[in-house]
Amino acid sequence: MVFDTPTLFLCVTIAGYAGSAILFAFQKVWKSRSRACSQSLVLWSAGLFVTGNGSVLIGLRGTIPDEFSIILANALIVLGTGLRRGGFAAFLGRPRFLGGYAAIALLWIALCFYPPFMNSFISRVNFMQACLIGSCLWVIWMAFRQNPENLKSAKLLGVTNIIECTAYVWFVIHQNILLFPTFLSVFQQDFMTAYLVTILASIIMTMVLPACMVIERASHRFKEEALKDPLTGLSNRRAVLNEAEDWIRSLSERASEVSYTLVLFDLDDIAAIKKRFGPEMNDSVLQLFGRVLAEEFKPPAMIGRIEGETFIAVLPDTNKEISFLTVQKTSRKFTNTFQDASNGKFGVSVCAGLVTATSDSPVERVMEAAYKGVSSAKRKGRGQIVAMDLAANGSLKQTLATGEFASLRRKAA
Repeated sequence: MVFDTPTLFLCVTIAGYAGSAILFAFQKVWKSRSRACSQSLVLWSAGLFVTGNGSVLIGLRGTIPDEFSIILANALIVLGTGLRRGGFAAFLGRPRFLGGYAAIALLWIALCFYPPFMNSFISRVNFMQACLIGSCLWVIWMAFRQNPENLKSAKLLGVTNIIECTAYVWFVIHQNILLFPTFLSVFQQDFMTAYLVTILASIIMTMVLPACMVIERASHRFKEEALKDPLTGLSNRRAVLNEAEDWIRSLSERASEVSYTLVLFDLDDIAAIKKRFGPEMNDSVLQLFGRVLAEEFKPPAMIGRIEGETFIAVLPDTNKEISFLTVQKTSRKFTNTFQDASNGKFGVSVCAGLVTATSDSPVERVMEAAYKGVSSAKRKGRGQIVAMDLAANGSLKQTLATGEFASLRRKAA
């Protein structure tokens, strides 16, 4: 096959139709797609199909009336481009501006009924290429500035549009310098070959990247779900421990050890609540404590739910006294909030064990010690907090503890 401009133009047209069919089929078979992803794929597919129809009409220029090969063809390309860009915007949850592209298409049609514009090939070229360049710039902006998930496939789409935009600029520059009188005269030029090769490559990437973005987003969400507690939305045990271990590894270049505190919270009498009021109330209590924990412990603190009614907080660069006071405040806030929510009919308290250690102490070892602190607190009664230090030799020393029911007092200091 000889890759002259007619052949390349045919390849661009076929690629548009093929991309439309592939993305539509992918939208049907990919079961893990979200609503946004489904809408995005449908818009991308429709955009490629509409653009392909426009390309067919342009390819028939000289054999069919100009009303079809010029006016309708370019209007379809504007609409198809708008649908594709709108598909990307829908994927990112941004405004699609489909009405704006429809308005541009109507403006194009209106201008074509103005003889000075219709008879000027350079005017028509500049109008269309300006629309395409503006569209590419919008995609580039979204890919690099409005991509909160930092998806690599979305950034690659941005790079693709940079290349595509360069091709449009290349075409405009040549046309405005050489001032070709008709499309057919441009079609025979060598620079048109490079232009069509670039557009073909862009369309091929457009066939692949929307599906890649959907798959990458699903992969990210699967990873997030694997590291999250589904009931409270907090991190799960593995996520918190991994994050804490990463923090400790990041301290390897420091000359001195850094202290940190690990806290385990255990809700009192949660089994009795479940038995008396059912699993829904049990879940509500756990969710409430999760919200209180998130409100009181801000980053760089690492919080999560271990299992059942047990929650964890890892506090980097925090001493024992500050950690103890924060745990008291958190426990008291939860107890008071729950009492208010139940109009004082019943209450739930929290026992906690916290261990302060240096960064050379493994997180798993510190957590084992914190479990001992929780057990000690529960033996003392409801709403108790026990704080301990973990020595370098692995021994534990209890250093702070609440008085009886201290975390249950509303006005405790």
